[in-house]
Amino acid sequence: MTDKYGSRLYELIPSQKTMVYMLKYSLHKQVINVPTSFAIAKKLDFALLQRAFEQEVRRNDCLRIVLYKTRQGIFQSFPAEKALLPVPVLHFDSLAAQEAHFNADASRPLRIFRGETFRIAFFTDADGKCGVYLNASHLIMDAVATSVFYRDLMAVYDALAQGAPMPQPPASFEAYLESEYAYLRSAKYEKDRAFLTEFHRSMGGAPFYAGVHGPEMLERQRKLFHNPDLGVPIAFDPFRDRAQTYRTESDEATTRLILDYCAATGVSPEVLLQTGYKLHAARINGRAEDTMLMALCGRRVTDETKNMGGCLTQPIQMRTKMPQDATFRETVCAASNLRMRLYRHSSFPYLDALELERKMYHFNRAQGPALMMYTWLPVEQLGTYFDEEIEYRGYALDRYIMPLYTFTFKIPNREQIRFYYLYRTNTISMRQIHALHEGCLQALRLGIANPDMTLREIYDALE
Repeated sequence: MTDKYGSRLYELIPSQKTMVYMLKYSLHKQVINVPTSFAIAKKLDFALLQRAFEQEVRRNDCLRIVLYKTRQGIFQSFPAEKALLPVPVLHFDSLAAQEAHFNADASRPLRIFRGETFRIAFFTDADGKCGVYLNASHLIMDAVATSVFYRDLMAVYDALAQGAPMPQPPASFEAYLESEYAYLRSAKYEKDRAFLTEFHRSMGGAPFYAGVHGPEMLERQRKLFHNPDLGVPIAFDPFRDRAQTYRTESDEATTRLILDYCAATGVSPEVLLQTGYKLHAARINGRAEDTMLMALCGRRVTDETKNMGGCLTQPIQMRTKMPQDATFRETVCAASNLRMRLYRHSSFPYLDALELERKMYHFNRAQGPALMMYTWLPVEQLGTYFDEEIEYRGYALDRYIMPLYTFTFKIPNREQIRFYYLYRTNTISMRQIHALHEGCLQALRLGIANPDMTLREIYDALE
């Protein structure tokens, strides 16, 4: 099957279908935008950067994806060329002006079925850095893919500036699709399903929703539905989805404490921060022992996929039991081991995993047991490719159908971690976000300093 230009039409892969699922259940379509910027502390020739971008679109095939909405579903094609307009160049005299402008763009939906799968701008910031803003549809690019884009774009720019040969291009997302289709027909798919089925059975029953707002939403719905045993509330809300974004950064001492602990134990910062968030959520929900958050897994494990655009990310259900008699060390170790086990099965489609869980626990489609969606972005890796200081930023979507999405990253060339909290305001308040952030870091400071403290002792110390 081909489109009107003769390009082959492909079905979406499971990661992309997850994004369509979010699109389907949201009235405000910017929920699948991925708005980021990259700035570098050197003077860029924007005319040359325009040429580099034109080359990048030819090299990075996810930028050429065309999406079609048909009666049979959504399909995609990869034409060899894409018509491009000159990229606008913007100049900002303050960070506030830059953030206001890009936040406004981030909150505007992309017209993905009219050929607008991304919007781009070049800019200079208040510190004199030159940069690129990219607002991409999650159907063509996930957050990790933006790093691939920025890195390759600057490599092409440098090659053009020096008259040097072009660097190796990103791997083809189009060629990768076949491996995803083959997986869905493979014995590995069935083994992954069996593993996840047994994983849920081993948990001894349905999960419990330990929200960052405490038990208030759960108690309200228990009264509304006359069900005092309700453990998982209706968490999705496509109608009252107004959201705000809170950004903050950790101090250098706390950052060093976290990163030193990770270096000494082999635990990832992702797992450590997940543990901190869960400890806070458990403490304010009656010291709940059953906690879950959704971890966005980049699913890039080979050299080829690490240098590839497209949408590969899928959520993984990180459900753990945290008994109060367990030590901090044991809790972090258990979370790290679970992450390793679950990530081995990360190819299993999230929507299939969701359906498996729903059937097992008789959930409806609006119920959600996870306290947040969370991801650690490997932005620090960008810093290893450039001699100059760089700045990576995310922008506000203004709408979100789930209660909370959190992403964090180590700021390149600085001893700080940046935190972004996108929270739905009809469910969570700014005060509760502040409490979550401080509660997470306080729990980690206590646990790292005293890894043999039990969770009960940590909770007692924090109350």
